[in-house]
Amino acid sequence: MKLLRGCWYSLMAGFLLAGLVTGRREFFLLLFIMGFILLYSLCINIWTARSFCYLQEVEKKVCVKGDQTYMRVFVTNDKPFPFSLMRITIIPVVRSQKARERFSLPPGSSITFTVPLACPYRGIYNVGISTLEINDSFGLVRTTFNILDMPYYRHVEVKVYPQLTELGALPAAESDPKFVGKRYAEQGESYAGLRPYRPGDSLKRIHRAVSARRHEWFVRTYDLPLETSVIIVLDTVTAHGTQEDGLYLSDLCCQCAAAIARYSLKAGYRVIYRDASLDSAFVLESANDFQRLYDRLAELDFEADDGSTGRFPQLAAGQLTDAQAVYIVSARGGDGIEEVFSSSAVAQPQHNVKLIAVHSGAPTAVCAGIGRSALLGVQIIPVMVGDDVATALGIGNWEFGIRN
Repeated sequence: MKLLRGCWYSLMAGFLLAGLVTGRREFFLLLFIMGFILLYSLCINIWTARSFCYLQEVEKKVCVKGDQTYMRVFVTNDKPFPFSLMRITIIPVVRSQKARERFSLPPGSSITFTVPLACPYRGIYNVGISTLEINDSFGLVRTTFNILDMPYYRHVEVKVYPQLTELGALPAAESDPKFVGKRYAEQGESYAGLRPYRPGDSLKRIHRAVSARRHEWFVRTYDLPLETSVIIVLDTVTAHGTQEDGLYLSDLCCQCAAAIARYSLKAGYRVIYRDASLDSAFVLESANDFQRLYDRLAELDFEADDGSTGRFPQLAAGQLTDAQAVYIVSARGGDGIEEVFSSSAVAQPQHNVKLIAVHSGAPTAVCAGIGRSALLGVQIIPVMVGDDVATALGIGNWEFGIRN
């Protein structure tokens, strides 16, 4: 093809030069004929692109971060001439991993391509064909079209949710020295201990084995949850060096927020969720409401940290008063989060604040970078990219800010 094109354009240049030197019409006639063939080929390419017949579909349009799905592209040649060495470029979820497929099709035939789509990041992505390269049947004109600008084009939307992590226990307020001592309830899910039977106690709560051994009636008691309402504040500003670091940090923030919210709702707690781009907080009353938050976390956009504190989420004073715990999930970085805490009504020790510090460096460096003067009584939970979230959110990994 390249040789033919080179010879063709060289002949055209030769005919033009010969016509100008000799003045003979034959050379100009041959030049015009060759130019007309080029124009005809270009028109055929444009027609092919404007009426390109294809179908693209994705096996799973809804995925979870880490999944892999597949896109199938069907191309049909409904023209009376063959497609010669066409090439399509397919944009996947990861833009740097574009797939390119070359093919030739005789008239009335079709071809199918299957492209794997890895989903390493949370978000909503438009996938599908992006560019179409067409060579005419003679191989003289090669034209590239941006198929995204074509009126008939429809992309395929793939939604990737953050990973769901099952927590063994909600980060408990009892870990805080302010909450030393247990309170017990007559019923519940968390078994706490035994006490002697009192008139009016339900017979179902009698512990038969202990009662038989001690020859006295004993009934079960349960932990009284200290958190009846949980606030989750998601900071959508991340401190990152590269775009990929920002994607990993934002995904990890959403994963932590989803894990805490899901466990809280299953345990019967009410969840109040807020991020900076919401006009008002989400209030989730039951586990059935979790999908609403999950959709929000899949669609949420994060920004790079530029030193501004105005984009930190704010909550109404009434919501803070009613809640027993505030979970702040942030990847803003040590200096940035210190400034936010010092100016925010949320980050106050009387609200039982727990900071989940998402980062991509060493945990000790992250904690050292957070000014303790601004975090009085705040529990710091460093979570690093690559950590097991369920383990990282465990009570044993917590650090406490300096207390007065």
